[in-house]
Amino acid sequence: MHSQIPYRCCPGLYPGLFGLFMLFVSITVSAQSSVWQISKGDKVLYIGGTIHVLGQDDYPLPEEFDQAFSEAGKLVFETDITEVKSPAFGQKMMQQMLYPAGQSLKDELDKPTYERLADYFSDKIPMSQIDGLKPGMVVLMLSAIEFQRIGMVLAGVDEHFWGLAVNNNKAIGTLETLDEQLAFIVNMGEGRENELIMNTLDDIKRTEAIILSLLTAWRAGDEPEMERLLLQEMIDDYPQLYQNLLVKRNNNWLPSIEAMIQNEEVEFVLVGTLHLIGDDGLLQQLRDKGYKVSQY
Repeated sequence: MHSQIPYRCCPGLYPGLFGLFMLFVSITVSAQSSVWQISKGDKVLYIGGTIHVLGQDDYPLPEEFDQAFSEAGKLVFETDITEVKSPAFGQKMMQQMLYPAGQSLKDELDKPTYERLADYFSDKIPMSQIDGLKPGMVVLMLSAIEFQRIGMVLAGVDEHFWGLAVNNNKAIGTLETLDEQLAFIVNMGEGRENELIMNTLDDIKRTEAIILSLLTAWRAGDEPEMERLLLQEMIDDYPQLYQNLLVKRNNNWLPSIEAMIQNEEVEFVLVGTLHLIGDDGLLQQLRDKGYKVSQY
């Protein structure tokens, strides 16, 4: 995929759809962070909530992430980050995110939504280059533009630790294939395309202010506050999107995570923070299954 597009989802950072593509910008003040130790008896696993895009001032990362990395013999990510950056996957992604010949975004959206989108892109990108893209890809582009505007252009937590794992010869695992992850993006907002675009355009006006109001909760690993700030609007307004992007994937991953806890190796699982919080989040599901969940 193209490096400017923050493709990896769950994503999600603040209320609304724009939040699906970034999981908090961090700050340099440190307390506890979004790293948890999962244990049962003498078996241990670490799980961290990730940020998919970072700014120049966000490194070094909170020390708890580095500590968990040091303890782990294997790192497990949502998907294969090397493959994400490959030209072959970029081509596949664009093929699936483009309308077939004879169809266009202009045909998909109603007139007010299309005109508002055209107004946003008027001083950025010709609409002739946008018309062939499906709504999910348009939302990714809107997000990427705003992240770049506020200086969030560096690799996030996932890519940072993938590189460290490779350089330190640590084992690497993944929870899902890129094709599985891409399918969620391609079908995002299906049947509610106008609402998807309109809400994203509303949300991007608040990018900097919303991020600033949320980063304290992420740094502290404050689950109730993150749930209040991040999840409730998605659950209320986009229940199907919530089910597809978060609940179904959490349920798919949980058996693999449980198997990791039971083996002899110590893993450090890194997934988007939205996957961890709330009643359907991985942390609560693990608690419900009798595992001890402790903030690291």
